[in-house]
Amino acid sequence: MENKTIATILASQYKASLGMLRQAVERVPQEVWNNEDYSNPNWKIAYHVIWGVKFYLGASAENYVPFENAIEGAESLGGYQDWENPEEGVIVEGFHTKEELLSFISQLEDELISAINGLPLEDPSGFEWYPYSRLELHINSIRHIQHHTAQIIERLKAKGITGFPWRADENPSQEW
Repeated sequence: MENKTIATILASQYKASLGMLRQAVERVPQEVWNNEDYSNPNWKIAYHVIWGVKFYLGASAENYVPFENAIEGAESLGGYQDWENPEEGVIVEGFHTKEELLSFISQLEDELISAINGLPLEDPSGFEWYPYSRLELHINSIRHIQHHTAQIIERLKAKGITGFPWRADENPSQEW
């Protein structure tokens, strides 16, 4: 299979996954957008995901350019790895609105194919903590979107909000 075909497939699956995230973000009621029911509110999980997509579509950590109006430290949910935690002393101030995050998702969707085509799929990931190819990094990023989207959806289902169709590809009418 040619890299052009693989890049097209990756972009389609990124867009399908981001579309499911968009659907979840749109359905989060305002009263639970930034509440303290969980250690990481819904907005922060969504931001973490789209920040991660943008970050890993780049060549390396050193080349990362944040979103306009990014909230410093908001990308971190805390984790087991040192690189998953905010720098010491960083306090997240404020929160991103749904509109901002939906705009960030749209930006990512617009940049996907050029970002994927910009770096050879067989080259190293560009991130020392992911010691595999760029292609595998893309697959890992898509899995990451799905993981946290499911987390938000499960929170919504617990509040009685249901009806999240599976998207097979980037075409919203292609639901299973």
